[in-house]
Amino acid sequence: MTTRRRPGRSMVRGLGLLLLGIALTGSGEAQTPPIRGGTLRIGWIPDAKTLDPHFSVQFSERYALYLIFNTLVGLDKGFNVVPELARAWQVSPDGKRVTFQLQRGVKFHDGTDFTAEVVKWNIDRILDPQTKSPQRSQLEPAVAAVTVVDPSTVAFELKKPFAPLLAALAERPGFIVSPAAVKQSGPDFGRRPVGTGPFRFVEWVADSQVTLERFPDYWDRGKPYLDKVIFRVVPDPTVRLTMVRTGEVDITTDLDTKDVPTLQADPSLRISEMRPAARWTALQWHVDEPPFNSKALRQAIALAIDRNELKDVLLGGFGEPARGPVVPGLWWFDPNLKGFGHDVEAARKKLTEAGYPNGFRHKFVVENTPQWIRQAELLQGQLQKINVTMDLEAVNTADAYALIVQRKTNWTHTRWTQRADPAGLLSILFQSKGFANSTGYSNRRVDELLDRAATIYEPERRKPLYHEAERIITDDVPYVFLNYTAEFAVMSRKVQNWGWIPDLIPRFRELWLER
Repeated sequence: MTTRRRPGRSMVRGLGLLLLGIALTGSGEAQTPPIRGGTLRIGWIPDAKTLDPHFSVQFSERYALYLIFNTLVGLDKGFNVVPELARAWQVSPDGKRVTFQLQRGVKFHDGTDFTAEVVKWNIDRILDPQTKSPQRSQLEPAVAAVTVVDPSTVAFELKKPFAPLLAALAERPGFIVSPAAVKQSGPDFGRRPVGTGPFRFVEWVADSQVTLERFPDYWDRGKPYLDKVIFRVVPDPTVRLTMVRTGEVDITTDLDTKDVPTLQADPSLRISEMRPAARWTALQWHVDEPPFNSKALRQAIALAIDRNELKDVLLGGFGEPARGPVVPGLWWFDPNLKGFGHDVEAARKKLTEAGYPNGFRHKFVVENTPQWIRQAELLQGQLQKINVTMDLEAVNTADAYALIVQRKTNWTHTRWTQRADPAGLLSILFQSKGFANSTGYSNRRVDELLDRAATIYEPERRKPLYHEAERIITDDVPYVFLNYTAEFAVMSRKVQNWGWIPDLIPRFRELWLER
């Protein structure tokens, strides 16, 4: 079994990555030769804790990671796995050995060489229990060992066939760090990262900015086009937007959809929408302890929510009501899954069944930003119709996810983007031992289905297993799925060559600035 890059070709014969109907609108693809030089200024979300990819869990950290580091394999705009530090790979007939041929002549920013030994060191670091890497759980169930074949060839020996491997190596588990720099910096490596990427780290001023500069010895000759990239930490999305309008930053993502019509009318700006939606929003809670260990209570709340109202009021009509944990457009999406509709009477009956005939009250933690507070207040009004009271408590956005991971926050909102393989999200959130399972959810049948699907390379054989798991997960309500959300980026018209990837992590490395 062999997988190689061929433009427009799916990975069905390899690890089964296939995306249906992705359209990237307003991408601003470059039509003229790139212009070199200039500084790209990015309005950034303020929750980064580390720039060591082996310890990264925050969404915004990956914005910078994809500039400082390379992954072993990459993703293109169609969500296909493509070569990066590995130029080619083959999967053995039994599916239990994946051999990678590596790029030659690659240097780290500290001048050390990228070799097969370096790949082995990186994977061994993640797999070592003493490292306590959050990426370990994505590799340990399947990777038995990494073997150096020669200086530019490395083999992953698998405990079992493992279809999600390539997709995993295109994100955090696949980022390759400098062993020499890790040994030199120790625990400070996350504040002084060294990779092979197109930009090298310059400085990180806490709560202010991260500065990167072009790496002149980058292995992908001729790139990058920019001289410098500066991430400006701006907590308030409204302020980020104002800074784009005034020219203080060149681009920002994570827009409030209420601002989109006005932005579309501004001739100095370009708006890009990701279609179809690549992220869902949801409510989550601890399902392994009272009071939300009551499935009837969780279902009552799910039934009381009017998702169409959320879409119209909060999203300006963009996006669509969510039915489950997979967005439309992915091959593992189940079009027959209906999810929870809006049924107030059924919700009241479920609330009584849960033992709350006179109503229910609980604290709800909300990020202290305008759009999340608007959502919480709208939900508050909807749930009051079945006598469920949400007592809102605001938290700093930079601390919100860390509190969820530490299980210090119970009932709250969340959102997740898709991964290039179904296991990339479904397994980390919904398997009993998933590293991002912060709800305490555990269902033996779901564990069995996800484990079995991961050992199968053919998407058509995997698909029914994922569909069954999605139906069980949705009915069990570890999350209340709200909306498949519209995602927008806004940028100065001088920003060229922008394009979405469906994981919603911008790859700024390809951009250039018109003079």
